[in-house]
Amino acid sequence: MNSKRAAAYRLSTTIALVLAVLTAIEYFAALYHAGAAIMFLLALGKAYFVVNFFMHISRLWRTDGGH
Repeated sequence: MNSKRAAAYRLSTTIALVLAVLTAIEYFAALYHAGAAIMFLLALGKAYFVVNFFMHISRLWRTDGGH
């Protein structure tokens, strides 16, 4: 069970780092007046990671149990 927990922590840390990088890119894009389309794409990318990995939305369509 420890290896599963370690893998979950590793994945969560990776996703958190990806979100931090996307937030930094979004910040600098806003400073240099990037277009609304770029800001929207960055927001969509961040929303994907949050919904899929932290809210576990993909579990809704699994057939192997769960909620």
